[in-house]
Amino acid sequence: MAVNLGYYTLSVRDLDRAAAFYTALFGWEFVREHDTYLHAGNTAVPTGLTVGEPSVLPNLYYQVDDLDAAVELVGKLGGRAGEIQESKTGRFAVVHDDQETCFSLWQSAA
Repeated sequence: MAVNLGYYTLSVRDLDRAAAFYTALFGWEFVREHDTYLHAGNTAVPTGLTVGEPSVLPNLYYQVDDLDAAVELVGKLGGRAGEIQESKTGRFAVVHDDQETCFSLWQSAA
């Protein structure tokens, strides 16, 4: 199973202000998914903006074929996983490896 970066988000304080910035800088076109999330629909790697403390680094979502199996394996390997969540683009879970490095696993809805 090849695992690649499937999605990433940037945390920003103000969604509308950030959308204006990234639209002007990169030409990204955003769709509001809900009050705390914008999806950029015209990027090679799916991208979004979330409300929160500003990102130092992007929030990475590694695409997997079977999220349930991957979350279970994280636990068997000594890591831990948060609750699986649903979105329009698929299902995801924030996980920590066995040394507390945080990333997310994502299964596409498509």
